[in-house]
Amino acid sequence: MNDFIFSPADYVPTGMPQYDGNPLIECLPKILSDADVVRCIGNAPARPDDAERALDPKLRGHGINRIKDVVVPFEIHLRLEDLFSQLIRYGYTGRNPLHAATVRHRLPSSAEIKGHGFMSTAETMTLIGLSGMGKTTALNSIAKLYPQVISHSRYNQQIFIETQVVWLKIECPHDGSLRGFCTAFFSSLDAALGIEKYSSRGAAGRSISVMLQNISQLCKTYFIGALIIDEMQHLCSSRGGLDREQLLNFFVTLSNDAGIPLVYVGTNAMLPLFSGVLRNARRAAGMGPIAFDRFTEDDPFWVHLVSQLWAYDWTKAPVPLTGKLLSKIYDLTQGNTDFLAKLLMLVQRHAIWEGIDSITPTVLQQVYDIQMRLLHKPIEALRSGDPLQIADFEDMMPTKDQIAQMMNYDLARRADRTHLSLITQAAIVAVEHAEKPATEPTSKPVVPVGNNPAPTAHFSEGDDVQIQLERRGWVDRDSAW
Repeated sequence: MNDFIFSPADYVPTGMPQYDGNPLIECLPKILSDADVVRCIGNAPARPDDAERALDPKLRGHGINRIKDVVVPFEIHLRLEDLFSQLIRYGYTGRNPLHAATVRHRLPSSAEIKGHGFMSTAETMTLIGLSGMGKTTALNSIAKLYPQVISHSRYNQQIFIETQVVWLKIECPHDGSLRGFCTAFFSSLDAALGIEKYSSRGAAGRSISVMLQNISQLCKTYFIGALIIDEMQHLCSSRGGLDREQLLNFFVTLSNDAGIPLVYVGTNAMLPLFSGVLRNARRAAGMGPIAFDRFTEDDPFWVHLVSQLWAYDWTKAPVPLTGKLLSKIYDLTQGNTDFLAKLLMLVQRHAIWEGIDSITPTVLQQVYDIQMRLLHKPIEALRSGDPLQIADFEDMMPTKDQIAQMMNYDLARRADRTHLSLITQAAIVAVEHAEKPATEPTSKPVVPVGNNPAPTAHFSEGDDVQIQLERRGWVDRDSAW
């Protein structure tokens, strides 16, 4: 084991009674203030000066790539860092290695031991957002505020030899398969530890159930503080849904039984994963979802971001950012940060290649028309504001619209069940009426009979589903589902 890549534990009490006395928490960096977070995760590479703009066009072209390294912290970054800090620390409160319950819990046979005293304090955080809005970049910057691996040797004059993995990041396999996830976990753990020990456990032919048990045990062995699962939307593509359900169930088991905090990261296309099973939805909403949606044109954070990136201009005669330029940039990017960076980099390369001294709205449009053709459809869909067009690009749909669409679908699904229930009740009433003496008063049917059509479960596309249900008398206006 290559100890030189590990950070040696340095224990500093936090002042919080639920944290102090736990070496897994006291060894972590101090809890940061907002000002510290901005300073630590923000990144402003050197801006080009007149001397750099006078260099050969080939060299200036290389300078343009510095735009990719710019990180401008916003309020959402502060919230994300705060929740990640709480997620890791509170998750360790139930796994104090000095407590007997934790020692018993880490034993390979602990899954078979009932009543060993372990109680999970793991939470789940969900990070969702449009493709290209910088959610993965933000989370990577925040995770790197913590050493990934910490080596313990002695705590309060006691021998305490342990290796602690503070966080581990895994990307869901493109096909959403269980075997692919297991392989990714073992490889990621080996990379963090600087060894080649566990990757072979993902070899073909090994039992998936055994590999999942190994993953659970390794999470306990190395006191993994947070398991970050990126590209969660890939689970939607798993064949037949079998692997998807097994993997989601495994995540719940990791959180409940192994006490491992989870961070789900993905585009809005992953939201349906949590819409069908209550425990999955409950876990995903554990610390409240953090949504990276696109900026509106009048959002001051958008203006600030554009102004910061605009300073990285390698053309010969840079111009100040005007309202006209700002409006054109928004029209061509629709508030997507990845589209913004691409546009500014492409337009500068175009200007340098073509000998153009300054960036103008006309040049921006030319670059968009020619070099961003592949993005025209999603950008035009966003520009239209039409949910039906945006829905064609599932990972571009705003989070609130995606959730509203899921809720409307769920209302329609419930209405279908209500319709079936009403028809069943009508059939039961009809049978009971046929069996009763003719002198008894007849019961009024629950649904129309005879020539009157039965109620339909289909709805008009333009109207609210709840209103249509009220009109049909299927629900009361003041009642809840």
